[in-house]
Amino acid sequence: MELPVQKTGGRDRRPEGGQEGSGGLPPWRRLSAWGWVASVLISAGIVFLLLRLTDVSASLILKTLRGISPTALALGFALHMFTYCLRCLRFRLLIHSARPAIASLFEIVSVHNLLNHVLPFRAGELSYIYLIRSLHGVPAAEGLGTLTICRIMDLMAFALFYPIAIVLLYLKGFAFPSYVWPVLWVVTPLFFVLAALLVLLALRGKALAGRLRRLVAGPAAGSRLADRILRKVEEVAESFAHLGKRRVYFGAFLLSLAILAMIYLVVYILLAGMGYPMQMPLVIFCSTLASLGLLLPLYSFGGFGTLEAGWTVGCVMAGFSKEMGMASGLSFHIIVLGYVSIMGLYGLVRIGKTGWRWARSEAA
Repeated sequence: MELPVQKTGGRDRRPEGGQEGSGGLPPWRRLSAWGWVASVLISAGIVFLLLRLTDVSASLILKTLRGISPTALALGFALHMFTYCLRCLRFRLLIHSARPAIASLFEIVSVHNLLNHVLPFRAGELSYIYLIRSLHGVPAAEGLGTLTICRIMDLMAFALFYPIAIVLLYLKGFAFPSYVWPVLWVVTPLFFVLAALLVLLALRGKALAGRLRRLVAGPAAGSRLADRILRKVEEVAESFAHLGKRRVYFGAFLLSLAILAMIYLVVYILLAGMGYPMQMPLVIFCSTLASLGLLLPLYSFGGFGTLEAGWTVGCVMAGFSKEMGMASGLSFHIIVLGYVSIMGLYGLVRIGKTGWRWARSEAA
């Protein structure tokens, strides 16, 4: 599927700063055949290994999927779609060079989310930059900046939800194994520190980047790694600086909190529908460990294997059986991938039909 490039003054609007790679070819056409093969093999290998280690059979997974409550399945899908609406509002708030229609953003978010789940090595992230540029003429640099801000704010929300869940579990007297609590009390403050640093980066990013560069000028002079980290901090700070008013920060962050809360609620509802009820703080705890697996650079096809590994570890730490962890994690993953596929196909069809119309209306 080829998408239109908005014309302005008789010339194609190209990405800023020569970043043709961010907006030239669709991300799904840039991944080599070997990349696809490696990704699928990684997924299959990890899932097979986990099934063997947890003694979970394919028949148990099928039984779990067949037994899920239709009400939970429908409610989970409705909430999943609602997260797309929240993401659209967040992008609309952050984009400053255009005013794309919410309907068009919904289609873009649907395709972006599908490709982000399916394409290995997080290559699907580039689809947002490509689509928002092709349909609405938003420069690639701005597309990358808004996407970076969204990911930073997602991390802020993530860093707040997790320690709060741990504190709630402690206040409720949840019986973690004895070896777990000391680890949690070390990790929990680190999440609060991470959240504080991210807020500081958003509000005082340029000043922070300048101080860091002066701080490492001596001991890390000439270090490529230190220079790359500092340049990344400066890029993020520049992205936040373009937002201008702080009410934009605050609105985008509230939407990020709402998006993550809805995601946790979908997990909670689907687990209950499968017959594996779990209190919300535990859902947050186990989902956090599952999400850490998705941060690995060896992100596999559909995230299969990496998500289940983290989820199963979280379930075992919470006192559940490894069989329950693997069966619920893999079943949940299949259902959500079904949601994502339905919405993604809808977005692809709609963009194929209306892409030129969106581009023409923006040009007018």
